[in-house]
Amino acid sequence: MGIASSTAGHGGGNNGKDKHQHIQPVDSQAKPDDVSHSQTLWILIFRGYPRDIQSARITELYIVFDDDESRNLTIRIQGHHPNFAVDEVWNQAHPRTRPHFFRRLAVATVETSSELDMRLRDAILGTHVNNTESDWTCQSWVGDALTTLQDARLITVEEGDNALNGMVNYIARAPWQ
Repeated sequence: MGIASSTAGHGGGNNGKDKHQHIQPVDSQAKPDDVSHSQTLWILIFRGYPRDIQSARITELYIVFDDDESRNLTIRIQGHHPNFAVDEVWNQAHPRTRPHFFRRLAVATVETSSELDMRLRDAILGTHVNNTESDWTCQSWVGDALTTLQDARLITVEEGDNALNGMVNYIARAPWQ
């Protein structure tokens, strides 16, 4: 499968005016079939840089298609207040190999009838970006996205709440824990 890649980094960008590269697999013309498919949603947590403090930790959402780690989608907030924007990057390296990786938390596995079912992705991309509140961050956005997924009944309330509680606990942990 031929893949293009994005050059955007964590939380960086030109004051939120990134050129959004919505990169999708080249073979997205695949034919749907009757085989059951799945998408596993994860929260990724990255250490703050250059100083790893709670408020500097970066959170992103990560979808793995059919348990194939090479087929994935990372959705994240880019930029700075008041110019945040959502960015998506397809088929990145495994999170453990990315700079400043700290933890990966499972949210839910969603069964889909088509390999190309994008309801999960579309709901996340449709989550409101709050550029009015100065204390709103990527951590806030992940919580908002989980609520969006719960409201759309793509994940259960329990799955969303458990994942959010886990994220809050890991973000609050000291770097050596």
